[in-house]
Amino acid sequence: MRILVIAALYPPNALGGAENSAANLAQWLAGQGHEVAVLTSARREDEELHGIRVGAVRIWRLRTPHLYPANEASRAPLWQKPIWHLQDHLDPRNRRLIAGVLDAFQPDFVNVHIVQGLGYNALDEIARRGVPTLFMLHDLGLACIRMSMYRRGETCPRHCAGCRISSRYKLARIRQFQRIGFSSPSRANLATLSALFPIAGYPHVSIPNPNRYDPPRVARTASQTVRLLYVGRLHASKGVDILLDAAAALARRHRFSLAVVGGGPEEVRLRARHAGADWLRFHGRVSEAEVGDHMQNADLLCIPSVWQENWPGVAVRALSLGLPVLGSRIGGIPELVEPGRTGDLAAPGDRDSWMAVLDRVLTEPAILADWRRNAETAQGRFDQDRLGRQMFNFMLSIAGKR
Repeated sequence: MRILVIAALYPPNALGGAENSAANLAQWLAGQGHEVAVLTSARREDEELHGIRVGAVRIWRLRTPHLYPANEASRAPLWQKPIWHLQDHLDPRNRRLIAGVLDAFQPDFVNVHIVQGLGYNALDEIARRGVPTLFMLHDLGLACIRMSMYRRGETCPRHCAGCRISSRYKLARIRQFQRIGFSSPSRANLATLSALFPIAGYPHVSIPNPNRYDPPRVARTASQTVRLLYVGRLHASKGVDILLDAAAALARRHRFSLAVVGGGPEEVRLRARHAGADWLRFHGRVSEAEVGDHMQNADLLCIPSVWQENWPGVAVRALSLGLPVLGSRIGGIPELVEPGRTGDLAAPGDRDSWMAVLDRVLTEPAILADWRRNAETAQGRFDQDRLGRQMFNFMLSIAGKR
């Protein structure tokens, strides 16, 4: 099959798990003998590629007409954001860009990962040509302009006016398709979105992302103290302040270390708030290879999110290495962590709950050894080939093929 993968962000212009999942699936499909192309956005015109083969896939990396590239959204002035979203919904140049790629590549199937940043009206061109399409639900983007239903420090209880209008517009785009289906890595994300957007009327499944992670480059070493680890964006929705406050209180009576890997808008504030803490080290943004090295020499990965996390790739990667996970009881995280076997769960945003679990682990570190052994026995759960075959079979069902 000739498969076009659409991801507004795609390595090396990657910020999170969705774009890495797009790259993993594209590479896996190419490895199965399919002709694969990727349509993504460029930050500048000198970064543009027009159907150039990069490794196993062809890349169309195009500068869109948006006021700013998708990967600069967090740094853009607030007054530009409404204009940017109007462009993303309505600018006719979005359609012309994707039409050129569709005409050049002539795909048999389209796999949409991230369309925000390339233009939702670009979907019209795919639907007009009748190309079967799998829409990946990495977030709540069909229901929410922010893609998270999270605003001003809390989960949105309902649609705001802007998101309601945007969601209706997106539904009108989806209804043009003859053959379209949806896949979410977690059942929780599928259920949350279904309450806000009529996914139930279309083929839909929950299949974990068929990702592959490079093994660590370093050997695991022993430690006399428990080594805690956080990997991810430093944003209010990630609840890192809850983790750090809980750890600061426990540092008065326990010896441990906490490594924070990642950057984001909260980094400066968090560094200042915990300046001088000898148990804490900020590493900033690091390469994917370095993430694996940090996980190799950690004893517990902490995911203190306070928003509806879908299927955090850091948890999958950790468990695949046998690293136990302590996560918030929210979104898709409980689908990954078996409390008391491969880690534990704490109440999201509740410092006391996080303190209680961490205190137990730091008091009885032998618990971590049991969790690690259990995680190691379940590593095949995330096998890329098995999950990739499930995803491709769902693609075939959307296309009406066996």
